[in-house]
Amino acid sequence: MRRSISAGSCAAVAVCALLFALPASRAQDSAPEKSLPTAQQVMERFVAAQGGHDAIFRHRSMTVHAKLMLQPQNLSFDQVSWFKDGKVLQESTYPDGSRDRTGFDGAVAWEIDPRNVPSIAKSDMIESIRRDADMHYFGHVLDYFKSIDVVEVTQFAGHTCYHLKGVNKWGIQNEHFYDTTSGLLVGYRFDSSWRGGPGEEHEVFSDYKNFDGWLMPTSDVQSNAKGSAATTTLSVSFDDLPDSMFASPEPIKALVAKRGTR
Repeated sequence: MRRSISAGSCAAVAVCALLFALPASRAQDSAPEKSLPTAQQVMERFVAAQGGHDAIFRHRSMTVHAKLMLQPQNLSFDQVSWFKDGKVLQESTYPDGSRDRTGFDGAVAWEIDPRNVPSIAKSDMIESIRRDADMHYFGHVLDYFKSIDVVEVTQFAGHTCYHLKGVNKWGIQNEHFYDTTSGLLVGYRFDSSWRGGPGEEHEVFSDYKNFDGWLMPTSDVQSNAKGSAATTTLSVSFDDLPDSMFASPEPIKALVAKRGTR
């Protein structure tokens, strides 16, 4: 049995006909946007882009030689970093031959400056330093976050990126940017004022190179309102480093003991 078409139905048909008659550009404007990936999916793709889980985690220790340039001071110096099992020792040599040494022994983060003055990092800095001492950090970024989400696709440092916003496990907000095509990390945006820094900072990673199957950025440029620090990685080797080299030096042990008696 055929049903008659009411005036309302005629109006609906007329609207449908009008919609189908719209130019293609108008029709595309009303189409839903492609859904964003999850943070987990972005990180899995990042790990794969670096060479995979096994390439990142196959070594327990690593030595990195780099050159640093500070602006506007126009100061250049050499740096060597040694990593093992969540510990780090770093030595910077300035043009005049003086040295700055920093380290993290798994509990104490310390520095001995070019004047041989020892100091210990404050407690609110420890977790951040612990993260930086983790040579495998790029293989399990999400383990350091309480929450993190993909919020948009945007431009960052000349790349089209997935923009992630999150809060790490010590309560600091971080923003990450991953290239939508390569899957590689392009950079960070963060506020350093909580640790005495100048405020908003950008960090950009580029010039990825293969080291024993692990693709790593060899250019790291961190900039803020006061200037920039550009790190160029010269070499990476994976060595069987002794545990003893990561022990805190005697001046640091003495300082720890002194503070413990107060």
